Amino acid sequence: MAATTLDVEQLTELGRQLRVDAVRAAAAAGSGHPTSSMSAADLMAVLLGRHLRYDFAETQNPGNDHLIFSKGHASPLLYAMYVAAGAVSDDELLTYRRAGSRLEGHPTPQLPWVDVATGSLGQGLPIGVGLAISGRHLERRDFRVWVLCGDSELAEGSMWEAFEHAGHAGLGNLVAIVDVNRLGQRGPTRHGWDTQAYARRIGSFGWHTIEIDGHDIDQIDRAYAEAIGTSRPTAILARTRKGSGVAAVEDREGQHGKPVPDAEAAIAELGGRRSMRVEVTAPNGEPERLRPDTGSLRLPEYEQGDEVAPGPRSAKPSRRSARPAPMSWLWTARSGIPLAAGTSRRCDRRDSSSATSPNSRWSRRRSDCRCGDGRRTWRRSLRS
Repeated sequence: MAATTLDVEQLTELGRQLRVDAVRAAAAAGSGHPTSSMSAADLMAVLLGRHLRYDFAETQNPGNDHLIFSKGHASPLLYAMYVAAGAVSDDELLTYRRAGSRLEGHPTPQLPWVDVATGSLGQGLPIGVGLAISGRHLERRDFRVWVLCGDSELAEGSMWEAFEHAGHAGLGNLVAIVDVNRLGQRGPTRHGWDTQAYARRIGSFGWHTIEIDGHDIDQIDRAYAEAIGTSRPTAILARTRKGSGVAAVEDREGQHGKPVPDAEAAIAELGGRRSMRVEVTAPNGEPERLRPDTGSLRLPEYEQGDEVAPGPRSAKPSRRSARPAPMSWLWTARSGIPLAAGTSRRCDRRDSSSATSPNSRWSRRRSDCRCGDGRRTWRRSLRS
């Protein structure tokens, strides 16, 4: 069946379907992270069925929302979503983690709907911040960036740098969905199900925070609607149970990163296989991509004998000639000052000299004059 507007009962069924397909994919591969996928299945069912705006047939549509699985090991859930959206076939789902399959253990841009490879915890949210900044200030589009995070990765410093930057930038188009399932790879997380502990810290960076039961369809739906209506970045802290729906693995330690013990029994417990198809809402507006205006761009060009400063910060206006002069740029790590490689200035001595600061690892050396008009090339190099 295909559905355009899903009610609560249908969303509940969709969540179970996503769990079943995650179990099936991991069972076919003999590996994977089905329990990490099952905890976030209801969260993703509501997102896919009601709030995500994405045209799976036109992946380059600049109005498409962005969905990033920062907890990339939950890839069976992402691929199950693609099956529900009609983008991936059921047969391809069962090629999960096989050699040559597009459905790798962690999502990669080999799939046209994946923006970035994830799996190293703490990377997805910072990338989401960059996408949200691009949408607001560069592309000037109204797409939304949804990032599914795990509670274990909230121990990564990169996550908190991203929270701070997004709050400072006021990125109201960014939503972090934190799957607080309490269990990490080696045992319970530091704060367990204490979502208030996370909310206090994230809120201190200027985020709007919402604490919910991550298996309550109505609460999830209201949280997404509230996030869309706020002008600040939103963190939805959802209390979930790892392996939700299957008693043998639900909220049990030692079940991370492996198929469920009995896949057939788990599928039966979840109500069996389903074949729901969701018509995901397409973005509004025109599909044309905004392009920067480069018509007025003109690069500086130099003639032999022109006096040019070695660094662009103090460069003087120069004459332009008909042909471009190629120039490369080096970025100095210590000072952060760009240096033009190959630029030169007129010299008044023909002997080689060098100047090195005694307090710096960097030296600036003037090479011997290599042309008849007395010009000398400048370069920067590491002192041996």
